[in-house]
Amino acid sequence: MYSGNNPTALKSQQWLTDTLLVLMEEKAYEDISIMDICKKADLSRQTFYNYFQTKDELFRYMLRNSYYEKLSSMTEIPSADEAISVFVSIVRDNPRMVKAIVKNNMGNLVSDEIFNAITAFLNKFIPDFDNQPDFSYHVILLSGALTHFMLYYARNNKDLSEKEMTKILETFLSGKIFKLLRASKYLKKVLK
Repeated sequence: MYSGNNPTALKSQQWLTDTLLVLMEEKAYEDISIMDICKKADLSRQTFYNYFQTKDELFRYMLRNSYYEKLSSMTEIPSADEAISVFVSIVRDNPRMVKAIVKNNMGNLVSDEIFNAITAFLNKFIPDFDNQPDFSYHVILLSGALTHFMLYYARNNKDLSEKEMTKILETFLSGKIFKLLRASKYLKKVLK
């Protein structure tokens, strides 16, 4: 995959991702060919292959840009609330992409890209972080939780504010959910 800074190349990559998103709204991802993408984008197959090797690579690029754009602007490790807010804003700022992901059952690729984005982000601040004990287990749990949150949010079409979404994720990720569940269990016993 192309990773340079040539403005024309970057525009072509963006045009291809925009085209893929349009096609994913029109038909199933598995039915979209590289030729379909090129034809709709009015670009040659050679142009496609200058930047991407496969359709999946193009899809991953689309996701990666969503996460890396937000994460790359951070100059220090964020607080939990700030990190959650970044994820929530990505979900809320890209409703077409999220709906296309849900429609095409692509949660596995999303989880992979969230994992990769978190790994790259943490390695930016903590050298060799991905070689720390149990690192990958923590990040895979987090990426899975964030992916399923996004999918559930999109499937249920409940319009939660960014603040409401952030509070839900913060309650879960901080462990408060278990305190709430224990309190609920205790109240049920007391109220009997």
